[in-house]
Amino acid sequence: MIRSFFFLATFLVGHSITLFSQHYVDSLKRLLYEINDNIKRVDVLNELSFQVYDNNVDDGFTYASEAYEHSRLIKYPAGQKRSLILIGYRFAVRGDFQKALSYYRQASYVNSTVDELLAYSYTMAGNVYTSLANYDSARYFYFKSIEILEKNHSTDYLAFAFKNLARLYLIQWKNKEAEVYFSKAEKIYQERHNLNGLATIYFALSDVNKNLAQYELANNYLNKGCQLSRDEKDDFLIVLCNKSQGDFYYRSGDYLKSLEILFKALEILKSKENPQLLASLYNQLGEVYEELGQHDVALKYYFDALKIYEPIGVKYDLARLYSEVGWIYKNQLNFPHAEEYMQKSLKIRQEIQDDQGISHSYNVMGVLYFQEGKYDKAIELLEKSLTIRRKIGHNEGISACIFNIALVYEEQEKFDKALEYHFRALEIDEKIANNKQSLSISYNQIGQVHTKSGNFAEALKYLTKANDLSKETGSKILIMNNYLFFAEFYEAKGDYKNALDFHKRYATLNDSIYSDGNALKLAEMQALYQVEQKNQEIELLNQNKEIQNNQLQLQRSKINQQKVIIISGVIGLLLISVLAYKTFQYTSKIKRANDEILEQKEEIQAQSEELIEANQTIAQINKDLETKVEDRTSALRQAYKELDTFFYRSSHDFRRPLTTFLGLAEVAKITVKDSNALELFSKVKETASNLDKMLIKLQSISDVGAQQLVFKEVFVKEIIGNVCDSFGDELQTKDIKLSCSIALKESFFSYPAMFKIIIENLIENAISFSGVVDPFIKISAFLEDGQVVLEVEDNGHGIEEQYHDRIFDMYFRGSDRSKGNGLGLYIVKKAVDKLNGKMTFRSSFGNGSIFRVSLPSNHNHLEILY
Repeated sequence: MIRSFFFLATFLVGHSITLFSQHYVDSLKRLLYEINDNIKRVDVLNELSFQVYDNNVDDGFTYASEAYEHSRLIKYPAGQKRSLILIGYRFAVRGDFQKALSYYRQASYVNSTVDELLAYSYTMAGNVYTSLANYDSARYFYFKSIEILEKNHSTDYLAFAFKNLARLYLIQWKNKEAEVYFSKAEKIYQERHNLNGLATIYFALSDVNKNLAQYELANNYLNKGCQLSRDEKDDFLIVLCNKSQGDFYYRSGDYLKSLEILFKALEILKSKENPQLLASLYNQLGEVYEELGQHDVALKYYFDALKIYEPIGVKYDLARLYSEVGWIYKNQLNFPHAEEYMQKSLKIRQEIQDDQGISHSYNVMGVLYFQEGKYDKAIELLEKSLTIRRKIGHNEGISACIFNIALVYEEQEKFDKALEYHFRALEIDEKIANNKQSLSISYNQIGQVHTKSGNFAEALKYLTKANDLSKETGSKILIMNNYLFFAEFYEAKGDYKNALDFHKRYATLNDSIYSDGNALKLAEMQALYQVEQKNQEIELLNQNKEIQNNQLQLQRSKINQQKVIIISGVIGLLLISVLAYKTFQYTSKIKRANDEILEQKEEIQAQSEELIEANQTIAQINKDLETKVEDRTSALRQAYKELDTFFYRSSHDFRRPLTTFLGLAEVAKITVKDSNALELFSKVKETASNLDKMLIKLQSISDVGAQQLVFKEVFVKEIIGNVCDSFGDELQTKDIKLSCSIALKESFFSYPAMFKIIIENLIENAISFSGVVDPFIKISAFLEDGQVVLEVEDNGHGIEEQYHDRIFDMYFRGSDRSKGNGLGLYIVKKAVDKLNGKMTFRSSFGNGSIFRVSLPSNHNHLEILY
């Protein structure tokens, strides 16, 4: 017998899909205080947990825990089983998959006549195994759940099981199988008029059709899902809509529109607790910034996502992220790091048998070897990727592999071979509907090959096609690249007037894209001033609070004095009463005395009541003031945290034009012969380098103030070596002798980013104030009294004693010869304080300086790293 578990109306059977409005949740809360039946109370608690989980994980967990305790006490198995599943979901959301599985397992062991709940626990277990990339186990539990639900005709739970099985197939690139099960779930949701469930299915079917390169159909599903999201006003669905739309604009080449929409999703997720969804959004943002060429910002988002994924071991997503990081390092020509991350990605993908992922890794590594000039190895890996993609039917991937093989032959000046492969890729692209972006890229490259081979008529034909298509897409990136190819085409023909015209168009559009990208961040930079103002407000509020506390303390002292007077008066009354009793014979005299005493008593009582009332009023005022200060302080700190993130991203963006100036100055050394012009470019390079150093300093301040740091093993010798290498040119120019002595025998666990900031700024400071005669810098690292000690010694200019108390102040420069910005030692001190360390120095003017930093070794934290 199912009992009263189903006394509620139809309820949802999957998380992140809410059938009911806030009004329904409010009704449940009212019902919770009205019902007397214990079984119904458990059902309401479980349903409340289920409905509020997406908006508040802690509230959902609290309701589920209370339901579990009640159901256990009244021996209600169905309620106990469902509450265990809901408790397990909390740990699944937070990435503690083993704990989630333990609760799902407990739920399956509870004897209950409600078979649907057993099937539900199997589906939830399948979801965990999917996250862990244990796909065989996931499929086993999904089919066990479906078997039970089809037998019992439990449509709501069945739709949930179909949908999650389909998602598993989608991850494995089995798109046709995924489409079949998504369609089964769609049919059930339509019959049940479950609009939220339908919205999630439409988003999923949009992904399926994108994999199948059916973009028009994918866009139709996306629009249907977003319309339902807006109608239902469900935050979770709106986030899914924004993520899908962001991906659509990204694939269409409209990167700025993609960023705008993805940031809307990020704003909603800030108030939710769904770390895996947040990491997925970080990944998307990284992809867009990567396409915009802002590699530093892209890496930041990728590493933010890794901070979430790595601790919980979500292998499929980890492999994707490692691949994205490897691709950026490839673009930066950092080939060792690129290969390291691609190997990490490939290893995971081979372990979880992710064919699509393996083919992607081979493709990226093939391009990597192509850039390194290892053409045979590049062709070998690209052919491997091509074989897998043909097997799984990934048409876009097949085209990409063939296109990359063509690039290899083009680089080797085997133009006939390159054109053969380009036309094979083009043939595939032309069969894919609404694939204007890929077609434009292919036309551009074919035109470029014809230009290189001197076939100008064909080159003009394909470049014109690419121009028409790029304008149809509206993608500034595609149009800009087309202008560049046209410029190279006219240069090859010797038509320098048209070549210059297209170069100007290219430069104008490039500047426009850069300006549009930074327009999204202008408000962020302006808000920095507001942060300072808000910090001052916090300080002022704290000062006012301290003054009021002092005033309240003074008033309390006065009240205590008055209490003493009142007590003394009461004691006096008692003495007078005793005296009156003994001198009863003096009736008239005692009567007059009693009248006076009564008047005094009334006056004292009135005064006491006034004082008590005043004390209560003061206490309430103090409580309200403390609450107001705490609320405003919390809000201002949150604002500061968000604005600090804005500042971090903006500082990376402003470095882009500086690196362009530096690159142009290097090119000028080779191409410009005029000595005056070379001198001017030298000044430009020097100015840009100084500005770049200033931005790096500002980034360091932001890093030091960051709340989330990566705690892991610090490779002292490697970090010091890398930092010293980065200053190699300056050390050589000033003929500074550098020596390092690293004597750390035990592991050192801390925050590597902070340690790097400290050593960078100390060495830079030593170089800036180096001596003239036999200059040297000595770096030592050793363990002393359980502390890791870092010393940097130089025989440079030294610090005058009058400035010793000021050298750690922001923007302080103690010498006219200083060309720095006065931030180096300030940043070092902030970083040392952040690591709970100590910093001292010894210096005398003209004899050099020794800076000593002591940091905790943190051996007791070793266990949490594993």
